[in-house]
Amino acid sequence: MRAQQRQAQEQAQQQTQRPQRQPPLPQAQTDGGWWRGGARTPPVGPMPGTRTGRNGGWYGDRGWSPQGFPGMQRSFGLWDGVFLWFLLNNLGRAGSTDFFHNHRDDPGYRDFRAQAESRAQTDPEIRRQLDELDRRLAERQGQPRDPNYLPPDVPPEVATAPRTDTRTPTAPPAEEGGGIPWLVLLGGAGVIGFLALRRRRAASSAPGTTQAGTPPAPRTRTDMAPNAPRFRLGMTITCDPTPFLLGSGSIKVPAPAFAQGDARVSVQAVGRIREGNEELTRLYLPDGRSFFQVYLDARGEVGECRYFAILDEVSPADEAEWGAWLDPQQGMIGWPEFQTQDGKLYGRHWSPGADPVPPRPMPETIESLEGTRQRQQHAMLYAAETGLAAPAPQVEYILVSAVEEGGRAWVEVRAGIDISPASLSLA
Repeated sequence: MRAQQRQAQEQAQQQTQRPQRQPPLPQAQTDGGWWRGGARTPPVGPMPGTRTGRNGGWYGDRGWSPQGFPGMQRSFGLWDGVFLWFLLNNLGRAGSTDFFHNHRDDPGYRDFRAQAESRAQTDPEIRRQLDELDRRLAERQGQPRDPNYLPPDVPPEVATAPRTDTRTPTAPPAEEGGGIPWLVLLGGAGVIGFLALRRRRAASSAPGTTQAGTPPAPRTRTDMAPNAPRFRLGMTITCDPTPFLLGSGSIKVPAPAFAQGDARVSVQAVGRIREGNEELTRLYLPDGRSFFQVYLDARGEVGECRYFAILDEVSPADEAEWGAWLDPQQGMIGWPEFQTQDGKLYGRHWSPGADPVPPRPMPETIESLEGTRQRQQHAMLYAAETGLAAPAPQVEYILVSAVEEGGRAWVEVRAGIDISPASLSLA
């Protein structure tokens, strides 16, 4: 009876999707893949609000205007001055504090901080913002830094300083004060040369890059580092339970059994999700419902790990109920925000923005002792800061998926947190 009910539900889901099917989102071109979100997440079409003029719609679409900062410096090293003031004025926004943490030794940030401190002497609000930033940075003291980090939904052209015209200059007449324009042009050439040198060094130091700078062929499991983990059934995972214990009562992620006793757990199933040349691996735990989601970087090491557990499961009964989840304009999977039953809002982590986007197709191949099966999912990831001090979880995720498998269809709502790769042992 239950199987027949789920078959009917799947038919209703397919009827909802068929006339509204959307093309998949474009694949991320930067390291790490689309599932990381943030700056590595590709937008759907042009980034909303990105128009001509660096002070234009991108900031306005986020409810902020730089007009209250007359005489704002245009650049601080590689970084755009408007962008840095935007982050300082929006420290509660996902990624703002993380940007300052990851770039706190950058000369551009130091110059910006010096100007902000100068203004703070006569502006109490800036003084309050700087004090709040220092408090947040102190909580991240000792955490690793990523020099390439950008906050969620920030395209590089917004974050980086405006480029100077690179056309070959024509010397102006002496009476027009040609010396100053020439200095400006020379300074612009120096900045551009520095950017080019930085890119060249980054390309030459990237693992596997050829001497001519040609990107290497996609790595396979066989040419990764010898110590790269080989995911298999029955393998043992050892995980530090600290994040679960510190987050207990403040996050929705149910504490796994291993967080309350032996920190070792065995893998009961291995799921693989491929997107182009990238692959996500899901290591399902004995309950069959929770999993560690692991991404291996170009060196074959664990570059990212998240733990997800079931928060809720829904079986839509008909086409109308499926539409509430999957409708392109009003469906909950792909809506800019997702609200959990306690009223908390989570912003869309994949492709942030103010407009609905289609859920991402995530076909998964799952290997277990019973054999290999296929599962199709249309999912969206949401995130919100927890407000907890490190080493408690800083961000909690909500993964919402419409699942199709074996003639059945349902909706899963999962809660998840980041797991430090350093605290994870795979054997």
